[in-house]
Amino acid sequence: MKIWIVDPRLTAERRLWIEGWARHSRHQILAFTLPPSLRTPSGGTSCLARERARQLARRIRRYLTGSAVRDPSRHPAGLPDLVLLTDGLDGEAFVEEIGDLLAGIPLWIYWHTSRMADPEAATPEEIAVELRTVRVAERCLFHGKRQREHFLRVLSRYEPALALQVEKRAAVVPPGFDPFPSRSEALSFHKPLVLWLLRGEPIEIPMLIAALDRPALQPLNFQVLLLSERPEMETPRVQGLPPQLRARILGILSPESSEAQRWASAAQAIVDGSIRPHSPIHLMRLTSEGPWPLVPASSGLLDTLPEAFWPRCAYHQSEDLAERLRILLIDPPLGSREIRQALAAWMWPALAPRYDALCEIALRDFPEREGDVKESAHREAGGCPYSSRAT
Repeated sequence: MKIWIVDPRLTAERRLWIEGWARHSRHQILAFTLPPSLRTPSGGTSCLARERARQLARRIRRYLTGSAVRDPSRHPAGLPDLVLLTDGLDGEAFVEEIGDLLAGIPLWIYWHTSRMADPEAATPEEIAVELRTVRVAERCLFHGKRQREHFLRVLSRYEPALALQVEKRAAVVPPGFDPFPSRSEALSFHKPLVLWLLRGEPIEIPMLIAALDRPALQPLNFQVLLLSERPEMETPRVQGLPPQLRARILGILSPESSEAQRWASAAQAIVDGSIRPHSPIHLMRLTSEGPWPLVPASSGLLDTLPEAFWPRCAYHQSEDLAERLRILLIDPPLGSREIRQALAAWMWPALAPRYDALCEIALRDFPEREGDVKESAHREAGGCPYSSRAT
């Protein structure tokens, strides 16, 4: 089976997701991707999502026909069996641009993050983009149960009939992860250490200040190591912190780095500093090294943890986060081994067969292509190398 992933903003977290699935899948996975945008164009979110969709569609047309220009005389070669979009593009614009070549091929979407699942932080423009995408996607896949519930609840406010259709075919597919390649030598660090994951959202630094500036935390002698996929972008924001908070910050590292792994093995906690639910791949990899996770109550990470751990792991706002962090630093909980054991169910060797089986449902929905796809799946069993280029 040939599965295409179309990703309009290939962050490190999304790259790890694609690479991991491709490495462990029994199918052939090809990715068409664009790098994350550093800025939003003058047309806003809608303009950016539309341009990403068209750019990727033109790249796919060139891959299939040799030309990015629509030309009825050029016949596509090497069509996929399933196209899986990810969030951040305008699905309607994508279909308008490339639908003539992909007619009859299932089009699904995987929501790593969704504005509709967090309506208080979303703009009407962001929700409009997602509505246009939902209308053309035949199936919606979500990274967490809470994300799915919030998304469908908001969708029902805008288009109740569509929400019912989406719910019937919606699925929760946790994001798989591979652990770090090898265990690094643990750092010896004598103060309590907290890892704090930033994702570049405007609300995160105010959240950091609001939590760490709580009187209950001020007397505690702990330090914070920030994690960001783009440390150079976070540095100016960190330099603007109040001096007493800036003194707690050790520095900023990429969550993929071997140094981050070494710090994780010495940390007591890792905080997801974004209230908006994101795919928790970095969190899972780092939590598997030992720190206790503190995550928003909407986080998909909670889906894999024993329910008894939720009250000590989940927070709703900065006050909750500060209190949970205070308790954790004063009286470190037992049970981190159980958390690591629970996370093993989300490693790719366990999850990839679930992904593959779900995608094979597309064959039953399109029986006229079943024979060709079965033959392709048999021939390609074992997967193929990940590719982020299709030109």
